[in-house]
Amino acid sequence: MTHDRFVFGVTIDQIDQLNGLLRTITADGDMVTICSAEALHPQSVSTLGEAIFNAALAVRDVFDQVEEQRL
Repeated sequence: MTHDRFVFGVTIDQIDQLNGLLRTITADGDMVTICSAEALHPQSVSTLGEAIFNAALAVRDVFDQVEEQRL
């Protein structure tokens, strides 16, 4: 019988941070997807894209931190 072992730990703050970042990504993605081109100012699209990109980088940073938190 094989036993799965825990490899790393995650804090409640990190889970909260990931939850907020994922909400940002999905909300901004919804704006880009749902809004018609006429409803968005051309600069808004690039601003939303940058926000999505930055949130995704922040998610990666949190996962890097979690990976380093060995039990």
